[in-house]
Amino acid sequence: MPHAQAYRLCPQGVFLPVNMPRYLEMSKQVFSILSQYSPIMEIVSIDEAFLDISGCSTLFGSPEKIGCLIKEQVYSKLGLTISVGVSYNKFLAKLASDMDKPDGLRIITESQALELLRPLPVWRMWGIGLKTQQRLDKMGIKTIGDIQDLPPGWLEGKLGSSGRLFWELAQGIDGRAVETEHERKSLGREETFPQDINDITYLEKLIAQFAAELCKKLRREKLVAASITIKLRYSNFKTITRSKTTTPCNSDVIVTQIACELLHLSYNNKQPLRLFGLALGNLSPTVELEQGSLFEPQIGADYKNIDRLMDEIRERFGPEAINRANLLTND
Repeated sequence: MPHAQAYRLCPQGVFLPVNMPRYLEMSKQVFSILSQYSPIMEIVSIDEAFLDISGCSTLFGSPEKIGCLIKEQVYSKLGLTISVGVSYNKFLAKLASDMDKPDGLRIITESQALELLRPLPVWRMWGIGLKTQQRLDKMGIKTIGDIQDLPPGWLEGKLGSSGRLFWELAQGIDGRAVETEHERKSLGREETFPQDINDITYLEKLIAQFAAELCKKLRREKLVAASITIKLRYSNFKTITRSKTTTPCNSDVIVTQIACELLHLSYNNKQPLRLFGLALGNLSPTVELEQGSLFEPQIGADYKNIDRLMDEIRERFGPEAINRANLLTND
């Protein structure tokens, strides 16, 4: 359940701050264990991944044995329980992993799939949210079995291409492969505060810190960003975002300037904030040689050499060897 929804349902509840660095650290360790059983892994989120083990039985045994080994190793090394779902496609493997949480191991074979799916509500299928569920409900379609009984093209005529996808999933058909790499579309960083704040100076410094971290990653991956977005979540959990499109860049100075402008335009420094985030989007590869303008100044041209030299110094002498003045502490 999303945090904001939980707050609306139980405003008197005690909501503890998250420890995202710790979550990320444990996530990496879990994925490291998974990678020992197959090189074909698709990371979906911080706590979820698909693993293609179709060619691993000779090394590790049956799919059930591999699932048991993974669970045992994660628990013995990290003290964490995880749920594992095993099946012949991604949709059913995901469904299986959700069926026996929080410490389950569920296998769905091809011969079991249709009968297992039949009584389940339609929202258990990928892509069916509240609005689609309501549309299906008006058609008298409440369970996956109802979709199984439809002619192949009927639902497609009602919902378009997604209707065909829902019919195929209801039949246990999902041809998507486990994808080891995804093209990065955006890069972001956010922080939930232990106590709500309305300190504009602190927020500006946080922007500079986030911009330095994100732009360093962009330069390392030879990417530039063409959009900059800030995210503000207030103490009442209302959340807004503000964005600006810019000339593609990976300079933390430019990102800091634009993000601070967005902050001053959208935040009046009165209502406290619970969370602040910065995201860089519309990513594309850097162009080593590009056509300059004869009449307009080139945004970021003065910063490229400085950024490059600072990156080289940090690589050689450590991450704290050099920093910008706006990130220095008062100590």
